[in-house]
This record gives sequence, C-alpha cells and structure tokens, in this order.
Amino acid sequence: MVTAQAECTATEPPDGLKPIAAFSIFQSNFKNEDYPFALKYGRWILCSTPTTIEGYPGFELSRQLDRFTTIYQEIAKKQSDPSLKATYLDSALMVFDIKLELYKDDKEQVYKTHQQMGRYYLENNSIITDAVSKAYEQFQIMFDMNPEKTTTTARGYYVDNLLRNYVNKGETEKAQKVINEASKYATGALVEKLNNYQKDLFESPADVIAYYTPILEESPKNIEALKALEGAYEDQDNQAELTKVRRKLHEIQPTFESAKALAETERSNARYGDAIKLYKEALKMAKTKAEKKQTNLSIANAYINQGDIKTADTFADAAIKIDPNFGQAYITKATIYNAAVTNCVADRKLEAKDRMVYWLIIDYLNMAKAKDPSVANTVNSQLGNYRPVTPTGEDKFLRLDNLKDGQKVKIDGSVAPCYAWINKTTTVR
Repeated sequence: MVTAQAECTATEPPDGLKPIAAFSIFQSNFKNEDYPFALKYGRWILCSTPTTIEGYPGFELSRQLDRFTTIYQEIAKKQSDPSLKATYLDSALMVFDIKLELYKDDKEQVYKTHQQMGRYYLENNSIITDAVSKAYEQFQIMFDMNPEKTTTTARGYYVDNLLRNYVNKGETEKAQKVINEASKYATGALVEKLNNYQKDLFESPADVIAYYTPILEESPKNIEALKALEGAYEDQDNQAELTKVRRKLHEIQPTFESAKALAETERSNARYGDAIKLYKEALKMAKTKAEKKQTNLSIANAYINQGDIKTADTFADAAIKIDPNFGQAYITKATIYNAAVTNCVADRKLEAKDRMVYWLIIDYLNMAKAKDPSVANTVNSQLGNYRPVTPTGEDKFLRLDNLKDGQKVKIDGSVAPCYAWINKTTTVR
C-alpha cells in the first residue's frame, strides 16, 4: 500500500524514466482508470511538485494534484478492509493540504481547494469521521473568502447547506451573519430560502423587531424590513407601531395590498374617514372582481361605522353589481336598513310603520342565503332576531290600513320621511 504519507521517498520518475515519459504513462493510466498504475508512475509528481516538465508545455501542476485526490478516492472504493479504505481517503486529504501549502498566495486556488474538500467530505461522509461538519467548515471558509461567489455558485448550494447546518444546530449568531452577507448577492429562489431561514431564527415577534429595527434605521425604505416589522407588530397587536409601518410601506410602494392593509388598520382604530379614503385608493388599484367587490363592501362597512348609512348603501349595491351572488353584501344591506330604523326612532317610540322595514331586512337576508349558501348559518341566526319584531296581525289590521299577507308595500318617504332614501318594495307577511 502506498499512501500520501509515504509518497515522498520517490522524488524521481520510476524505472529510470525521463519525466516526460513517466508523465505520459501516468496520464494514460489515469485516463484508462488504472489508478494503481497511475499512482506508481505519478507519485514522483506528488513528492517533487514540479511546475514544469520539459517537452510538455501544457503541464499544470494543480490539475495533476487534483488527479491524485481522484486516484486515492477510487482506490479506496476497491478496498474491502475499512482501515485501508480510510487510509486512502486520508491520503487524498493530504493532497488537499499539499495544494493549500503550495498555492497559499493564490486566492483562487485556495478557494477552489476548500470547495473541493467540502464536496469530498460530503461524498465520503459514511467513512470519514464527522465528515459533514468538516464539509461545512470548508463551506464557511469559502464564504469568508468570497461571500459573493459562494452565494451565487451552484444556485446557492453552499449557502443553503451552511444555513441548514447552523439552524439545525441552533447556532443563531453564525446563521445570522451568513444571512446578512448572503442577502446582498442572493437572487431567485435563494432569496426565498434566506427569508425562510431568517424566520426559523426568530422565536417571537420581539426577535423580529429587535433584528429589523436597526436595519430600518439604517435604511428607512427597506421594504423587506418594513414587511417583517408589519407582521411582528400585527402578531403583538401593537396598533400604534403597525399603523406607522403600514403608512411607511404605502408611502414607499403604494399597492392595492398596502392601501387595503392600512385602511383596515385605520378602521380598527376607529379612524373611519381615513379608512374610507384608503379603501377608495385600494379600489382604484384593484384588478380582480374579487378585490373590487370586497373593497366596495369594506367601504360600505366603514360608512356604516361612520353613521353614513345612505352612502354605505350605495357601496353595498356596487359590490352586488360586481357579483350578484355575493351573500355578505346582502347581509350588509340588511344591516344598513336595521340602522335606518334605529336612526328613525332615535327620538320617538318604535311604531308599527317602522316595523315594516324589518320585512325588507328579512328579504335581503333570504336573498343572501339563496344566492350564497356559505352565509346560511349567519343569516339564520339573524333571521331569528328580526322575525319576532315584524308587524303583528293586530298591527297590520289596526295600524297599517288592514294590510294583507302577500301585499306589496314600499319602504320610502310615505312610511316616514327618514326612510325616503331607501325606496324599496317588500312583501307583507
């Protein structure tokens, strides 16, 4: 057995051959995959490390040294004795050490050698002790030497493996340093991977805030930081900070989503006028029917909150016009007409004529579940509240001009001036 440790007793070509002849035999055997013979006629190269061979102008020592790592690895595969297999693999590692010493002033060769060593450890992890950890050590050296190259090489393979290792081992600080640097150069799918690793490092919204706040201070228009803080403040239900972040996001990059998110924040803080303004901005940027109908309904609900039910009714109608089967919009219409009754009797008692409006409310609730079965449970729970307060038989006979079931009546100014804007027909029941 000849290993790298024993190589350097032979600094001259074997059998009295001239260097070019021995090198030719070495090359031929290597190409034919006769690795033991290649080793016999090439070991002098490993020991003497010549930079040139007379008569062969294309000689490149680094390439030949790479061949020796292949030779030892391939010979190791043929060994049945585990100790011999390990010895040959160790010899290959010694070749890497030789390369690192020879080319210590050549950054490109040093980088390449650490890259080769890392892959070598992974390929032989079932034999070499703690090979995976050793491979990651090489990847870290690569990253320290040239973070941009390591990030962009092999579609982020090395950075991905490094981070997976650090995250799995709970080495948060090391992982964070890699993410911070790699983020400068990552593109495509690697960006998403880095974001996912970043999320894995955070144990709480407070961690997210602690990490991204300094980044935002340094770069106030950093969209990634703003979005991360938005999620963290939302998780904490910190409405004050959430509003600030959403305003900044919308200011820097106004989109349908940013306008809608900020509108919802303003509405939750009872700033209905601001919410309506932002919802209307979102409506202008809405592209799909779903976005448009839902935004119209959100505007309607904000107007209800503000007490402007007449305008709310207009936007609920707009939502229904976009999608006639939008059950929630019909429920909102019912809510609007219930508010109309409340407003009309604010300074007087509820009368039989006011109770007629509840028939109209029931009409819209029934339409909601007929057109959209998904809202049936909500509708049924509300119907139970309205049916008992509709006009009684006595009301219909004595107070409502003897109305008959099935008769059509109009809810408008004839009922009371405060209902004039409704102008809808309902059925006596």
